[in-house]
Amino acid sequence: ATIRISTSGKIVVFTGATPQGQSHKTTLAQIAADHLGVDYSDVSVVTADTATIPFGMGTFASRTAVNAGSSVHLAAIEVREKIKKIASELLEVSPDDLELKDGAVEVRGVPGLRKTFRELAYNAVGLYGFSMKADRDPGLEATSYFKPEQSTYANSCHVAEVEVDIETGHVKVTRVLVNHDCGNVINPMIVEGQIVGGVAHGIGNALFERLLFDETGQPLTTSFADYLLPMATDVPNVETLHTETPSPLNPIGVKGAGEGGTIAVIAAIISAVEDALRPFNVRLSEMPISPERIVELVLDAKK
Repeated sequence: ATIRISTSGKIVVFTGATPQGQSHKTTLAQIAADHLGVDYSDVSVVTADTATIPFGMGTFASRTAVNAGSSVHLAAIEVREKIKKIASELLEVSPDDLELKDGAVEVRGVPGLRKTFRELAYNAVGLYGFSMKADRDPGLEATSYFKPEQSTYANSCHVAEVEVDIETGHVKVTRVLVNHDCGNVINPMIVEGQIVGGVAHGIGNALFERLLFDETGQPLTTSFADYLLPMATDVPNVETLHTETPSPLNPIGVKGAGEGGTIAVIAAIISAVEDALRPFNVRLSEMPISPERIVELVLDAKK
């Protein structure tokens, strides 16, 4: 990630992370804003532009909050320290006496004694007739790369309640509870959306979605008329609890939130269906479990 404050005072984050609807721009802007003392709406985020960041692999495996988020975190700290250093020289105070607030740096306890980011950025690029200090790189900008030693994963516990109609094989998911731990939660609304969306995905895996092929390997499920997806009526209101156990494997203590809502709910639903069919001594070792298959298993058990 690169963070740059231009001579207009605008704050821009450049990242190789590539979002596909997970609100990366909001999350990464929040991380930068926390360090720079501004509102996240004051931070623009540019993603997947190889002219600014040549490295990036897309978004998968809960990698963005950990890798891109940590990179933004480290770059923002570097820019913040640069801001304080320049401001301390101009205001003739110690950097420890300064605080960043609302797009400016001010001396604690003296609100009128301040320099805006715009003024500092203008000074940082060099002034006509004045030599730049040897220990200072030009511009209010920093680039940081975060290289984790190993992956870190979210974890969750799911409980599902279902009703099974043994005559038709229809399964109704009546309740899903999720206790989810993705480390420090940056934006609760975004995490909630990822969990609920993951549960909907998992319900599809458990009850509907299956690719079928004929004996020559040609796909038979080639449209949504054949390949079933869960509808809104198939997904209950998901009850979520958040447990925050910071990860020690990155500086912001996050674990990512992509998988925790999806993976466990599949097993929870299949297990719940099996529990509902306990009177027939039906055991399930497959997914998705279709209505036809449930009826078949119940009839076999009755025989």
